[in-house]
Amino acid sequence: MRLSRSLSIQDSWLLRAIRGARPDRNALRRGIDRLETCLLVGLFVVLAAVTPFTARLAGRVSYANGLHARQEQLATRHQVPAVLTTDARGFSTYALSAYTLTPATWTSVTGAHRSGLVPAVPGSREGTLVTIWTDGNGYLDSPPRAVADIASQADAATTGVIIGAGVVCVVGTAAIRQLFNRRRMAAWEADWLATAPTWNPQR
Repeated sequence: MRLSRSLSIQDSWLLRAIRGARPDRNALRRGIDRLETCLLVGLFVVLAAVTPFTARLAGRVSYANGLHARQEQLATRHQVPAVLTTDARGFSTYALSAYTLTPATWTSVTGAHRSGLVPAVPGSREGTLVTIWTDGNGYLDSPPRAVADIASQADAATTGVIIGAGVVCVVGTAAIRQLFNRRRMAAWEADWLATAPTWNPQR
């Protein structure tokens, strides 16, 4: 019942919009009313035509930029084995990770010896080998971006453009209606001042 009522409301709104934009001899419909309807319909048509292309382009650009950044990270970061110098005790130090920071030593790809805290599985024994990512100088660095994360960011960019288009549609509609309502009120007031004496001769 609610769905059919909603569809009937949408249909009636669409029919009113079409009738409002259609030229006729209705004396109650001013030119400013037709202009407002044409602008609203034009805004909707432009957004409906541009948004899919823009959203797709934003997703592709975001994905391409993410892959480019990943390639740069893969070229400057290196995986090396690290040796734990103590047992990995305690619980995870990351809220969403199964690892705990543990002292370890490692050798960079350039032969430099480094030491520091590396993520290790709790309970790992001293001497356990863990794989870490380092920069060109052998210092700890984060892993390169995952392809899945890049794809998620591209999806977010696409969704952001669609949401932005919806916001532009709502704000643009409100602005157009506000502008034309002010002009209508001014025109109605001017007409009333001109016709009021004929309705009330005592004024």
